[in-house]
Amino acid sequence: MKTAVLTDSASIIDPQVKRKFNIKTLPLPLLIEGKTYYEKYNHDRMELRNELRQSKKNFLTPGQVSVDAIQEVIDGLVEKDYTDVICVHIDNSISGLGDNLRSYAIKHSELKIHLVDSYSFGIAEGRLTELVGEMVSEGQTWNEIKSVILQIRDEMQTLIVMKSLRHISTNGYIKNGVSPVEKTFFKPKTLMSFQDKGQLEVINTYSQYSRLFREIRWRIAPAYQEMTGELQISITAIRSKKNDQIISRLIALLKRVFPVAKISLHDLPLSMMAYTGADSMVISWH
Repeated sequence: MKTAVLTDSASIIDPQVKRKFNIKTLPLPLLIEGKTYYEKYNHDRMELRNELRQSKKNFLTPGQVSVDAIQEVIDGLVEKDYTDVICVHIDNSISGLGDNLRSYAIKHSELKIHLVDSYSFGIAEGRLTELVGEMVSEGQTWNEIKSVILQIRDEMQTLIVMKSLRHISTNGYIKNGVSPVEKTFFKPKTLMSFQDKGQLEVINTYSQYSRLFREIRWRIAPAYQEMTGELQISITAIRSKKNDQIISRLIALLKRVFPVAKISLHDLPLSMMAYTGADSMVISWH
């Protein structure tokens, strides 16, 4: 048995880790005014951002991963004599990728496809993928990996701060039934969370960052009390003059309240921005 590890481009993983564990990436198509692009393929990140700035609508959305794109990746794995592939993918409530992969797996039998819904994206998805890659490199089978990875997934937490719900409402599903009218009247900052079984849910809306930060601190506190020095907090956002001021305030608060936690800052990939918008901020911890 030879097992491959696959994820998608909304997953944040250190390039050295990807090479070490030979992790493959399924690129998510990105749409700007009807044109399809792929981050790090026919455009690098800066070129694609320039395209976005110059577009009339200035609106980036994710496209559907086609059966042909999935087939191309699977064919490449079959040619290299893989018998199994474990795929850690973006949360199914905000993307149809999981359903597409599941449908493909039912109809095709070139190799066994084992799916892990990350119930998140970004750092949390990347961390799960890295752990799968590590266990595969140790020779562990899917049955041995499955129970461990699902337990770790349930321990990971992700919050999303958004200034507009139009990306999520266009592409995904919000668990607690926010109506189209309410979406237009949300306060400037909306805090969302992935709940049990990966449903995306609105926690609350805020007009002031101080109240938003208190809510984030309250959400992280139980994990810090349990894990103390082992807790890792990751913030993902687009770096800009305006965002950097907000991010700096949040990091200062987290360092003051959780002094021994490890805090890291990451640039928001375009594949995540397509789901959350350019002004979003994602906070994950484990």
